[in-house]
This record gives sequence, structure tokens and C-alpha cells, in this order.
Amino acid sequence: MRDRASHLLRQASDCVVEVGDRALKKWGAVAAETKADSTLVTDVDRDVEAFLHERLRDACPGAGFVGEEAGRRLPASSNVTWVCDPIDGTTNFVAGLPHWCVSLALLEGNEAVLGVVYAPVLGLLYQSLAGEGATRNGAPIRVADSSTLQHEDLLCLSTNALKTLRTSGLLCRLRCLGSIALEMCLVADGRAIGAVGIGEGIVDIAASACICAGAGAPTRYLDGAPLDLGVLLSDWRTARHFVTASDVAMAQFGTLLVNTAR
Repeated sequence: MRDRASHLLRQASDCVVEVGDRALKKWGAVAAETKADSTLVTDVDRDVEAFLHERLRDACPGAGFVGEEAGRRLPASSNVTWVCDPIDGTTNFVAGLPHWCVSLALLEGNEAVLGVVYAPVLGLLYQSLAGEGATRNGAPIRVADSSTLQHEDLLCLSTNALKTLRTSGLLCRLRCLGSIALEMCLVADGRAIGAVGIGEGIVDIAASACICAGAGAPTRYLDGAPLDLGVLLSDWRTARHFVTASDVAMAQFGTLLVNTAR
């Protein structure tokens, strides 16, 4: 199974890079539509998802496929599922801002077997195979594990997290880059001390959660409960605040971040 998973990671990574580079040609030069949930979608989102669905169909026969645009395709006979966000950060993509990525994970039951996140503008390819660490552009990465938060530490928060958390007790710098998948990978890479979100979909965070776990940064809810990807596959979006960080940093966030929506 390990050899099979390694082969699938290579196939998935090749597909993600190919289609990400294709999307890059339309970055900042594409029309957008507004979906029912008020978020944006473009033909690039649809084309990337369709490409990955088609190319990965034969790579793992019988596997389900869950995408941001087309939703769930879950055969009853399989517990293996590809999870794809074709463009995480579509608003940035449309506006010509660099923080967007293609995100792809493979779940087996409740666990992520592999994760790939590719940010074409930044030239960053993050990969992880469960149990075998995580890499950026082929080099091993590891979460920063500071015992105390420092003034120049970077904490990434999604838009909804910024709107619903009181952050005045934090010493560190705050950043909202517009792609939770990429923000989580920056935690895995040791560039940010943590990433916080709420209302994010399974497609947004499945691959990054795998990459972060491989780098020593678990993803949990703010109250310390584990984030179960299998449950999220059914629920679709996180209903509570979650944090990706080292165990040491996460303990501090649990007391310093206050939910103002209660």
C-alpha cells in the first residue's frame, strides 16, 4: 500500500502542477460569476476540477471525487475519495493577487493518505504522504515550535475568523492572505506560527491538513477537539473555529483567542 500511495502522490502532483500552470496563464484575466453563497467562481475553477477528475479517474479506480464546484461523487462501494479545491483563493485569482493555489487530497476513510498544494505564482509545491513527513519543492519542512509567541510571529486568520474572534490578547502579527489552504501550508513550512479558520470546506483544508500533520502541526478545533476529515466530508464546512499549529502554540491560542460570536 505504501508503494501504491507513493505512486499516487507522484501522479497527483504531476496533475496538480500541470493544471496549476495552465491556470496561471489566466491569472488576473478572467471573468467571474457570483455563486449562491456569494463567493466567486470562474471557468478556470470548473476546468481545473474537471481536468483533475478526469485524469485521476484511472489512477485510483472506483474512488469517489469531491470538488468545490461539482460537489460529491461518492460511490457506495468505496471509502477512498479524492478531495479537490481547484482554485483556493478565487477572489485573489480574479483580482490578480498571488495567494491562490490548487489543492488535492486523497482520503481513505477518515484519514488523509496524501496531500498536494501548488501555488503557481509563488512557485511553491507542498506535498505529504501520511506518515512520511512533508516537503516544499522536494525539501523537508517542519513547523516552527516556539515555546512562547513573539511580536514578529505571523498568525494567519481567515476572513470569517477575523470577524468572529477577538485577537487583542495576541502579541504576534496577524495576516489574512485569502487562501486557507496556502496559509496552513505556511504553518507547515515554519513561516507562520498558526492558521485559524471557521466555515471552511473539506475541499479547502483536506490536503493542507495532511501536509501540516506531516510537518508536526496538527489541526484541531479551538477547544482542543480533533478535526475529523471523515466527519467534515459529510458536514462539508467547519462550524467551529479550528487552528493549525504546533502543540505548544496551539495551547496558547486556545486561551488567547476569544469567540465574539457567542
